[in-house]
Amino acid sequence: MCAAVKRELLFTQRFEALAGVSLMQGYEVVVCRVCGFVFADRIPSERKFERYYADASKYEFSHQGGQQHDAEVRRLRALASWIAERIPASARLMDAGCATGELLVALREHGFSDLTGLDLSEASARYAREHHGLHVIRGTLGEEPRDVRGFDVVVLSAVLEHIPVPHRFLEQLQAWLAAGTGLIIVEVPDAENFARAFNAPYQEFSIEHINFFSASSLDNLMGAHGYSRVAVRQELCYAGPNLTGPVLTMIFRSGASRVAPAREASSEAGVRAYLERCRKRTEAEDRIIAELVETQRPVIVWGTGTLCQRLLATTSLRNANIRAFIDSNPHYQGQSMIGRPVLGPRELMGRPEPILISSWVFVDEITRQIREDLGLDNEIIRINTDA
Repeated sequence: MCAAVKRELLFTQRFEALAGVSLMQGYEVVVCRVCGFVFADRIPSERKFERYYADASKYEFSHQGGQQHDAEVRRLRALASWIAERIPASARLMDAGCATGELLVALREHGFSDLTGLDLSEASARYAREHHGLHVIRGTLGEEPRDVRGFDVVVLSAVLEHIPVPHRFLEQLQAWLAAGTGLIIVEVPDAENFARAFNAPYQEFSIEHINFFSASSLDNLMGAHGYSRVAVRQELCYAGPNLTGPVLTMIFRSGASRVAPAREASSEAGVRAYLERCRKRTEAEDRIIAELVETQRPVIVWGTGTLCQRLLATTSLRNANIRAFIDSNPHYQGQSMIGRPVLGPRELMGRPEPILISSWVFVDEITRQIREDLGLDNEIIRINTDA
């Protein structure tokens, strides 16, 4: 966050690589000893992140015909309502990192009409244009806008936690804002409240999330670029049946004097509390995995995301008798993990092995898909025994 390089290690996250589409095999979660910002250290280059989001995006939801998950739609509709209460519908607004455009659709329902999306994924941009009739630019903020008037409002929803160099990103953003009057709306996972939410252990330290913001650290980042706080919202959002996610939303106005970061402790305190809670939640996982390893009965693992990759890298799951992995995302099908193939759901037909669902958020959705869509009666093992 600041120029200092003095940092303290809080946690080391590791992942098993998904061959062909892997972004990284882990990182160190560290805290800056000058400003208190918590972030991922030892990560790939910006260029590798750009290629990953352009070529292997899961945010186009192609395995669902472009339809976003219910939890994501709920979050975006709640965000649109919150924005509509604070921003006039006449505002010229851009959603940077718009994915398939669901937030813009929700804003349009609130009366906003001058709407633009920006996304790196061509598939996402195409879906937003064809299915929602939206104006979407395919690209990044790093590409100078041509024939584009400055926007009154730029929304960064679920964006800043993914950005390797936030300071450079915000400097690039200046070119897209109306001079001296623009607003930025930021929505990120709320590190201060990680421990209050209920989800899979260590899930906040996902493969893609590399910045862990509290309201204070976001104030520091934005203040360093001349933005002042206008509004803030902190709440636990629906993330799936009986699951919650901590969300921080803030509005900033441009044109303020730049200020040096102030030392803040809320980010580190929130992350340390979260780590302690995660350690306690891994006990159930460990029992299920130990039984699979001991018996060596054949099993198929459904899901190759953050949870699965963490378990393969940090537990004995890789020593279980895994015959294959299943994933609905076509970008992952045809790849491999620990030498086992990643198959599509329909390739389960005729296979008798039990299915281990390596997901908390989508466990009910996957169960319905197995039972109703595929018509299979395979034994289902849930890594989350509370689901």
